[in-house]
Amino acid sequence: MLSLIADINVRGDSGRYLKQYLELMREHLFAIFTQYRSIFGEDYNVEVGLKTNGEENTSKYSAEAEVLFSQHVLPSFALNVTKHIEETLKSHLASIPLDDRQTRQSLLTQLLYCGQSLARVGCDFTDVVIGAFFDGADAKEEEWVWEMTAAHRQRMTKLLQTAA
Repeated sequence: MLSLIADINVRGDSGRYLKQYLELMREHLFAIFTQYRSIFGEDYNVEVGLKTNGEENTSKYSAEAEVLFSQHVLPSFALNVTKHIEETLKSHLASIPLDDRQTRQSLLTQLLYCGQSLARVGCDFTDVVIGAFFDGADAKEEEWVWEMTAAHRQRMTKLLQTAA
């Protein structure tokens, strides 16, 4: 997967890079998680015990989650991927101006869809990595991120309820 990420060529356009990066991650991670579970039959939610500390934008894991992450391949992989996504977002979002709302909203939407897709296989990392959108942001910027996230989750909940 790292070779696919390295092949993303957008010549310094962080917005385009992140869009392609998130799409690549969504497609391949969904396939990896699905195939792993179908082969090995492990059925656990890799989100268990995940906690976030919004003020510091750092992730903290419960003791239960630490044991799960250290003893099983899939949760450990999910943790490493989550850290990679968070680092990539922080690195590239820093070069996208806060007033470029259209690009930032597009990237947040892409991130939310990626998180939604992975949530179907038990790995919604959205709450952990969304803090990258707050680096350098003011209260107004933070507000639209939370509003957009809440609206997305409401739409997805309605879709899931109507599909059931």
